[in-house]
Formats: sequence, C-alpha cells, structure tokens
Amino acid sequence: MKFLKYAFLVLGCIVWAVGLSPALFSKTIGWGISSDGYEYGDLYRLSNLSKFKDPRKFCTGYTPPAKAAHSKKVHLFIIGDSFTEEQRVDKKDFAVDSYTHIKWNNILHVKLDTTETNILLVESVERHFREKMVGPITNFVADTATFVQTYGQDRFVTKLDDAFRTTSVNDRLDGLLFQNAFFLGLKQRKADFTSNLFNRVNTSTTMVNDGRDLVYFMDTDTSITSSFHELADTEVDSIVKNINKSRDLAMSIGFDQVILSVIPNKVSVVDPGYDTYNHLIERVYRHPGLHVPVIDVLPEYQKMGSSAYLKGDSHWTCEGQSIWLDKVNRLINVLVGQPRL
Repeated sequence: MKFLKYAFLVLGCIVWAVGLSPALFSKTIGWGISSDGYEYGDLYRLSNLSKFKDPRKFCTGYTPPAKAAHSKKVHLFIIGDSFTEEQRVDKKDFAVDSYTHIKWNNILHVKLDTTETNILLVESVERHFREKMVGPITNFVADTATFVQTYGQDRFVTKLDDAFRTTSVNDRLDGLLFQNAFFLGLKQRKADFTSNLFNRVNTSTTMVNDGRDLVYFMDTDTSITSSFHELADTEVDSIVKNINKSRDLAMSIGFDQVILSVIPNKVSVVDPGYDTYNHLIERVYRHPGLHVPVIDVLPEYQKMGSSAYLKGDSHWTCEGQSIWLDKVNRLINVLVGQPRL
C-alpha cells in the first residue's frame, strides 16, 4: 500500500508537470502519449459530435503556377491567422522566390531588399476582421534587419504566466488524460445523446442548416465577430480608411504592393440565411474608396457550399484552399513588374 501511495504521488506529479509545461506536453505528443485534440478538427474537439468527426487532412497536392517572367525576384510577406499558418500553407505554395509569414500578434521588423519586388499580403478571417481594422495595422516596422518579433514569448514572466494560465493548463491536462480513444468515445456518446434528445450542443459551436453543418459560435453570436451583427455604412467607411492607411504605411517603408484577403466565416458560406447577413466582405471589397487589390473567394465558396470547409473544422478543405492559392498567385504574377502607385 505504501508503494502504491508513493507511485500514485509520483504519477500525479508527472501529470501536473506536463500540465504546467508546454514544452513537456509537446514532447508527450511526439512520443504518442497524448494528443493536441485537433486530429478530427477544431469543431469536433469542442462538440464531440460523432457526425462531425473528420480525420485531419494535410493538403499536399497543390502546385503553384510558374512565376511571371521578370528580372526581379519576388518576396512575399504575409500577416495572417490560422488559415495561413505553416501547417496549411508555406513557400512551396506560392509563385515567389522568398517568403515570410507572421501571426497577427507578432511584429515584422523589416529591411526590404530593393532589388526584389516586395509584396505584403494582409490576411484575416472574417470574424476578426472588424476588430483588426479599428485602426491602421501596426504589425510591421522598418529596421536594420529583417526578423519576426514573437511578442513576449521569450520573456520568462510570459512563459511562467502561460504555464499557470488556467485555460492553458486545462487544455494540456485534457490532451494528456482525455484525448484518447476511450475517453473520446465516452464524450462522443454523451454529446450525441444531448444533441439528439435535447437539441443542445457545446456552447462554443452552433448547428446550422437544420443540423447538417457545424460552425464556431463566434460566427453566429451577437458580437462583432458574427456574420449577422449589424454593420453600419460609417463603419465600413472607417474600415476602408484604415486599410488604405495601412497600405500607405507599408509603402512608406518600401513595400511595392499590398494585397488584402478576408477569409469568409464558415457560416457565411454554408448558411448565410441563418440570420440577416451583414455582407461585410462584399461591402468592403466593393467600396469605391478602397485602394488595395483583394482576394475574393466568397462567390466560389458559396457555389461550393459545405464542400468549401471541413466537416469537423472551421477551416477550408483542400479544394477551398486551392481556390484561394490560385487567386493569390495569379494576382502576384499580375502585380510583379507594375510600378509602385
């Protein structure tokens, strides 16, 4: 009994240590002991509904078009969110010579090579676009060298804060203890029972299209992240003004071209009639005062419907991603060689 007591104590300390340490938790994923919980999609991770259990797929079949014939090399910089993170797209997917990606919470320090055509692509999912454009973008600064500043992540205090943050610890403990076949089966049966009997799902998700599709709750709630939150013409004017100011700032430090891409919320594609759709993307893109070229995939995605997005995830399918990449690459090839305006 004494041995068991100490064995359980040691085991408990190990589990707690993994919960506190992002580095240790990453190692357990590499060893196959735990899971990040996203192998069936972010929406399945939240809902655990069996009909939305969709094994994660990595898109590897896309081939970019040939680079436009031009004497200058092309360097593409992207400020983006999860749609353009390295697990989804990378340099190999673009008709460019060099590639730099930063997340929205990081800062790009840049010394641009004037022998290259430097293109900045600003990408945001629809649900966060209004928040991001309350003012000009400040994610890039001129410097004596080019590097990405990952804000706060190298500071000991930030690492300590992340280790003890309740949601982070809970996520790591959940991944270690409960993201396995046995417990997922139990959670799935409970979620299916609650959905079928009481028509209730996890509050972080919303069923649309009479239960045929699942979307993230921010797509449909009452805040400005929703596709159905009221959007005044004056706010559209302000968004466009801040986009133009961001373009001017980028051009002032040496960028040759700036591109805007707003990725539609899943619900904007699969069920725009869920409520009164605010048409954010169309109203910004068609605004007569907008001074940047745009990547518009909304019409194609709405024709594709549910096949544009993963069943158990809020991100696009490989087909949806390929449409976006084709449009980006075609526009890059058009812009290369054009004079700075």
